[in-house]
Amino acid sequence: MKQTQAFLSTYTADVSGVCSALFELGGMAVMHDASGCNSTYNTHDEPRWYDMDSLVFISGLSELEAVLGDDEKLIEDTVRAAKELSPRFIALAGTPIPMITGCDLAAIAREIESRSGIPSFFVPSNGIGSYVSGAGQALRLYAERFVLPAQEKKKNAVNILGATPLDFSVNGQVQSIARRLTEGGFSVQSVWAMGSEIAAIDRAGEAEVNLVISSVGLPVAKFLRERFGMPYVVGAPLGDTVSALLLGAL
Repeated sequence: MKQTQAFLSTYTADVSGVCSALFELGGMAVMHDASGCNSTYNTHDEPRWYDMDSLVFISGLSELEAVLGDDEKLIEDTVRAAKELSPRFIALAGTPIPMITGCDLAAIAREIESRSGIPSFFVPSNGIGSYVSGAGQALRLYAERFVLPAQEKKKNAVNILGATPLDFSVNGQVQSIARRLTEGGFSVQSVWAMGSEIAAIDRAGEAEVNLVISSVGLPVAKFLRERFGMPYVVGAPLGDTVSALLLGAL
């Protein structure tokens, strides 16, 4: 009984969810914080560092900047880094400090986009909510900016929505789900957002249906239904019985 867990740890925070969802999409994620949220994400929540790089930064918010509201430093630092690294987009993520001080990160994102010419957006987050909210909103905002209208649909093509290491480990789980679909006569257009080419994700509108394998995928599934009329089915095809039910629903 000495090793019994008396208190369960909290879920990963929304700011980590933002970075996790956008990790493989070629953008630059900037957490507006002193340092803590950055170290938690990089050392605890993200296993893909072993195999690939991504542009994930912390603003290094100081006490004086927080008190006086020096937003210009965040804007200048982000624009300078973006000009050097040329990301496809810039995503700002909030943490408890800017939430308390009332920092307008949505307006800052618009200013960054104006100065850099790079698509920029703020993913609503405060370091207190669950990763489900942060990752889900990040994928939806990405889809709003980058998913292209389909010239034609691919028969039996499916998008897998809601795949991040926060729900599915990097031990082949997502590949197993994709294999279930192909064995059932479907083709995988894209996986949001692990292991897919960015171009395939941007052409997600070419699929006929979406498979939502976690709560993270629901916001983007609803957006794709609203924008392109794409239906979606919710569930992870794990095990023969559930897989058969989901394949039948697709």
